[in-house]
Amino acid sequence: MARIALNARLLIPGKLEGTGLFTHQCYKRFISSRPQDDFLLIFDRKPPMEFDYGSNCKKICLLPPARRPWLFDLWFDYAITWKLRFWKADLFISTDGYISRRTNVPQLNVIHDINFEHHPEWLPPRFANHFRARFPVYARKSTKLCTVSNFSRIDISEKYNINKSEISIIPNAPDSKFSPISPSEKLNSKNEFAKGNSYHVFVGSIHPRKNIHGMLDAHREYRKRGGKSDLVVVGTSMWRDEHQDAEGVHWVGRLEDEDLVSAIAGANALLYLPFFEGFGVPVIEAMACGIPVVASDTSSLPEVCGGAAAALVNPNDFEGAAQALLDLEKDAVLFKEKSNAGILRAEDFSWDKSAEKFSIIITELLRS
Repeated sequence: MARIALNARLLIPGKLEGTGLFTHQCYKRFISSRPQDDFLLIFDRKPPMEFDYGSNCKKICLLPPARRPWLFDLWFDYAITWKLRFWKADLFISTDGYISRRTNVPQLNVIHDINFEHHPEWLPPRFANHFRARFPVYARKSTKLCTVSNFSRIDISEKYNINKSEISIIPNAPDSKFSPISPSEKLNSKNEFAKGNSYHVFVGSIHPRKNIHGMLDAHREYRKRGGKSDLVVVGTSMWRDEHQDAEGVHWVGRLEDEDLVSAIAGANALLYLPFFEGFGVPVIEAMACGIPVVASDTSSLPEVCGGAAAALVNPNDFEGAAQALLDLEKDAVLFKEKSNAGILRAEDFSWDKSAEKFSIIITELLRS
């Protein structure tokens, strides 16, 4: 029996961004698969009722809330360090890149990407400076370092001078609820999200690295060339508001659970043109629904798409993205081919498989 402490600060009901979703999907599975071990979920706010992972998993709150750079240091270096020692933890797992710099307890750390190293201007300066100062230390101090794609593994290896073979990949995956829907359900999606019109969809935070302006340019060019579909934008602003009023664009905010599935599965295509991605979960979620993907040809996206995208374009090539959407609209054979290819590609990813990889790494660390 082992005592395993878990960073749970991003398990926030109704606000599971990419890292929070990864945390939830992996934690609940490997905790269930390891009934012989005791787990401690450590939150930085009152533990919510929603994340109940079984009788072998307890929840606590440690203050202060880790939501600002100087509070990150206090929480991980002091509160976490104290709790690991007091609880006599055998292992600390963190899925958001942060670990304690002051503990001797073995630490399994997941860094999803290091976009802030390449484009600090995408973040408020105090956050960018903090990340660039701390993450090289976190990466090197981790007893075991993991990430979500081979792109991120190479990037982290080269930037932080860590042997690539020492970094393991635990990929993201689509939830099983993402699957094709019926024509009548698609009609309901059109009515719900696009005033009855057909539409393309974007899912993600409204953030500079997501290239919202480029996506809107692509949509405008697509409509200029005779395209008929609207654009549904799913997500909320992160650092600053980037909403723009545009013809045929519907900003629907954050969607969860069945509403998110309905918005994605009801679309004609996913339009996803970020400048940088460590993985790109919406790509796999759309493919699982049989929705063709027009995505950037940068960072991890070609790897994740695995040849199944309808088109990969330079994120600044709004004309190329527009033409790809038109080709899907006009060519039913192409649409069906890319729909089927996406479904097959999505089957390569599974939260069960990812959690199993996680559990194997845990076992190796506990035995070392």
